[in-house]
Amino acid sequence: MLTSTLLRAAFGAAFVFLAPLPALAEIYRAEGMASLEVGRVAARQAAIEDALRQIAITHQGGLQGSSQAADGAVVAESLMLGPVSLPGKTRVLSETQRAGMLIVSVEHDTDPPLPAAQQAGATGGGASCQRSALPPGRFLARRIVSTYFSVQQPAQASDLGGIASWFPSQLASKLNQQRDVQALDASQMSLFPQGQVQEPWQAVETVRDIGRRESVQFVLAGRIVDTAVTRKEPRPIAFDQRNDTDQGVYYTGPLSGLLGLSIQPVPVQRRLVVEYWLYDALSGGVLLREQLTREARGNVSMASMHLFDTGTLASSDYGRLIEQTMGEIAAKVRDTMQCLPFSSRVARVEGDKVYLEAGALDGLALRDRLLLYKPRPASEVRRMDGQVLGVPEQVIGDLEIVQVQPRLAVGRMRNSSLKVEAGDWVRFPVRPN
Repeated sequence: MLTSTLLRAAFGAAFVFLAPLPALAEIYRAEGMASLEVGRVAARQAAIEDALRQIAITHQGGLQGSSQAADGAVVAESLMLGPVSLPGKTRVLSETQRAGMLIVSVEHDTDPPLPAAQQAGATGGGASCQRSALPPGRFLARRIVSTYFSVQQPAQASDLGGIASWFPSQLASKLNQQRDVQALDASQMSLFPQGQVQEPWQAVETVRDIGRRESVQFVLAGRIVDTAVTRKEPRPIAFDQRNDTDQGVYYTGPLSGLLGLSIQPVPVQRRLVVEYWLYDALSGGVLLREQLTREARGNVSMASMHLFDTGTLASSDYGRLIEQTMGEIAAKVRDTMQCLPFSSRVARVEGDKVYLEAGALDGLALRDRLLLYKPRPASEVRRMDGQVLGVPEQVIGDLEIVQVQPRLAVGRMRNSSLKVEAGDWVRFPVRPN
């Protein structure tokens, strides 16, 4: 009878919706549960995630995850990085223990008012989201690798040099300007054979391989879809500046030789269309897919860039548009990464010591507590079209950091319901805010 009750609670969506406040906010309540076998720290986090996942199913209009009981433990099947990061604020209402299970009741406000300090200095930054449980002033650096951007119409981009490689290289540079991001430049590496882009989700195995090889949490890729000139206007051009490769009508009538001028169509408007994808390197799933369409007017003829040069970008309206677009992408990617929990892989296990692929340069410190997750890649969750949604995982315990080096940290297991192995994940608990 008890098992049946637990199964119903784990599988069911045990949540209550409060009446939404008109045009202000939506407030939801839910109960999540987890086995105390993994320790109270891990169980509390798993129960909060279970409740938020149930809320997300309705709030975001799609399946965010599921949970089930197996051998007395709640197994969480998470999408992408597991813990759900919903915009808004979460408050824990109550915690109770029953039959070896921790049951947590939470309330989530999807549109809370900003604190006064934020209202005064708000500049349209990233959306509110759940953050890692860190003291003020602490940060955790997300690792990302920026890869090759294929060019859909090479003839249009002939004056942009090797934009397929310098564009992602500059994205890595812009991301590295933030102290909470560590970006690697892999601009010569393509996720697709011969650089021929297919559907982004078809690169799942390559993304996972890069994640393992480079010890990163995220992978960035994309394509330059369009760089076409969309408008030309006649302009007087000196003969020594004439470009005979441009098609158009040239003035060669009376006095043209005396004046030394011709009328030539000159580009005055040019489009830039860029599509980019942010991947979770642990599961290979696509976390963010966005296409930006921008247009520049004025001086849109680029001096041919055989090698990338920031000065060349700054010398034209189109170059400045490219620079601005790279800044927008870097900001959106950074905000998305910071709204997702910090994760790293287990590199090695010796007794109760767990060696992690992250250290002081990533923001880890002595006495930090992290949760242990065991992935189940053989049972990954896919959509009907084959797209990977995520990798099922199970919270199996927690550890405490006892030694930190620049790129390595050693943790001592505090609680664990299963054997910890190389390739398992660690993650900072999310703080209900």
